[in-house]
Amino acid sequence: MINMLDLKPGDRLQLREGEFAQVVANMEDGMWVEVRTLETATAEPDPSEEPQLCHAQDIVRLLTPAG
Repeated sequence: MINMLDLKPGDRLQLREGEFAQVVANMEDGMWVEVRTLETATAEPDPSEEPQLCHAQDIVRLLTPAG
């Protein structure tokens, strides 16, 4: 289980449906993070893409902690 409060900007996540995302901001409520979706687990996020809110239920695992 992922502790949502530990997620930091730059962390990479695997989401449901095989999607990937990078954390932009943590709402620090234990349930939501703001993310940008990624084409692949190692791709760079598109800075022109609007960040989206992602709920804890949609996160499968932490791929790469921010470095």
